[in-house]
Amino acid sequence: MTPGEFIEVFDTVAEAPGGIERLRELVLQLAVRGRLVPQDEGEELASVLLERAKTAKSREMIERKIRRDSEPELSESAGEARSPTHWVWTHLYDFALVLGGKRLPAGASFSTEKTDNIYIRVTDMKDGSISTEDLRYISDDVQARIAKYTIDREDLYITIAGTIGDVGEVPEHFHGQNLTENAAKIVFREVDKKFLLLVLRSGDVKEQFQEKMKQMAQPKLALKRISGARIPLPPLAEQHRIVAKADELMGLIDRLEAARRSREDCRTAARDSALATLRNASTSEDVETAWMRIAERMDDLFIVPADLDPLRGAVLQLAVRGRLVPQDEGDEPASRLLEFAIEEKANLVKEKKLRKRKLDSPLMPDEVHFEIPQSWVWARLHDLAHDLGQKVPDETFSYIDVSAVDNKRGLITSKVPVLDPGAAPSRARKLVGLGSVIYSTVRPYLLNVAIVEREYSPMPIASTAFAVLHPYSGVHSRLLFFWLRSPFFVNFVTTQMKGIAYPAINDTDLLRAPVPLPPAAEQHRIVAKVDELMGLIDRLEQHLVAREGTQDDFAVAWTRRVETTIYDSRAVLSSNEFQGRSSPIRTSPLQNY
Repeated sequence: MTPGEFIEVFDTVAEAPGGIERLRELVLQLAVRGRLVPQDEGEELASVLLERAKTAKSREMIERKIRRDSEPELSESAGEARSPTHWVWTHLYDFALVLGGKRLPAGASFSTEKTDNIYIRVTDMKDGSISTEDLRYISDDVQARIAKYTIDREDLYITIAGTIGDVGEVPEHFHGQNLTENAAKIVFREVDKKFLLLVLRSGDVKEQFQEKMKQMAQPKLALKRISGARIPLPPLAEQHRIVAKADELMGLIDRLEAARRSREDCRTAARDSALATLRNASTSEDVETAWMRIAERMDDLFIVPADLDPLRGAVLQLAVRGRLVPQDEGDEPASRLLEFAIEEKANLVKEKKLRKRKLDSPLMPDEVHFEIPQSWVWARLHDLAHDLGQKVPDETFSYIDVSAVDNKRGLITSKVPVLDPGAAPSRARKLVGLGSVIYSTVRPYLLNVAIVEREYSPMPIASTAFAVLHPYSGVHSRLLFFWLRSPFFVNFVTTQMKGIAYPAINDTDLLRAPVPLPPAAEQHRIVAKVDELMGLIDRLEQHLVAREGTQDDFAVAWTRRVETTIYDSRAVLSSNEFQGRSSPIRTSPLQNY
């Protein structure tokens, strides 16, 4: 790869996952290694510049009445051996002061009114600048007590707590304003401020900071670690050229990002419109038409795996509303099926196998949120499934914990241990069988649901973090599973759960949930159709995951080739490489690498 090829696939890399960030990092890396612009042997030596910057620091210390600068914690840089020979490497301490901010004095608070004294917090430091939104102010009296801890337009800020290592400039509006104790200011002269900003944002310096904080329980970037950073200094004229070239490249990247965002907004609008048409289809024929229109544009509407979640939700929504498959007048109505289920429940209660619950209040109109086909019927969940089995067996058993649920697929994973008698966790006492549907009712697994589609040996039990539902005869367990995963049921649980720190829904409230019930024969048709469509979506997801991997592999390989070629050849990007690149490049196809 030649230096010119550096930008030929810029847009392709930008389309990869994390590609924009990777491009910006690469520009920074090339900038601080002397590979963005050609060198000029006739320029003032960097060593002369460094001596002048050191003198400026000494002058600043005298003016600020700083008798002695604190000793730095020196770092080393792996990039030093690869930099141009006429550059010098030094520590920030050699030419800059790193001075901390100040917290509000004890008993002091922010002013309730706007004053001339801004107190700059870390939350105000955004995008390499300081935001004017939601500023905090202090009174003249409070400002007088922390007057030594202000920041100037010539300085750079760096965050040292909370958000760590963010660096930026000080806009004119904030010149002379007060600086939080969770940030520091870097005071220097003679060095190009924007070049130093590039250096401090580079991966090399960030790695130096991170290395110093690895063992800290509550990471905070000490001032001595900042001043001990090992950094490069080119001649001043070259610094100016590097800054100009980096700005040019970053501008190109910004335009690529904006173009990508614009395309994404258009794609999202088209996808949402297509999904709305699908969700609002009133008949199975309309659903088929809407689905075919989506299928024709799959590659345009869905480009990352997360895009498919709304499509899955739409399929489930149509399934439980009776829109996914046509009704058959010859099917036995669901009301008859419900009568059999209620009779079965009554027999279990009579045999004392199932305790009677006071859940038999009729459904109210405000509990039913959509119309269902005439052959369907609304019922409460406890009329369609029971939670029979509340005793841990006196034998070896399999234990299903909430961590064993693969919520994405709605299955029980292989992480089901076998426990000896007497080893049952205190909160595990619910029997599980083939076809059981288990629903996690407690945070952090709230709303996780899975269906037991295979038999376990020995007998399985589940934690009481689950509601374990055994459908009555004629109620298809997979259809019940679909309802529990549908947007309607998720909304129901969200409105019913209690608690703030650990929100949950109890079994009683869960079993009172309204459920739409189709005829038995239609249940099987719905399950078959949902499985068919979900299978198509799953295959599309596999394709998208593979494509993301290919894009990422390409971006990584391209980045490495740029680094290797330019570093090994000591080449730089000449100015004519960027002629005609004032607008984003059209996306090119992935290439072999």
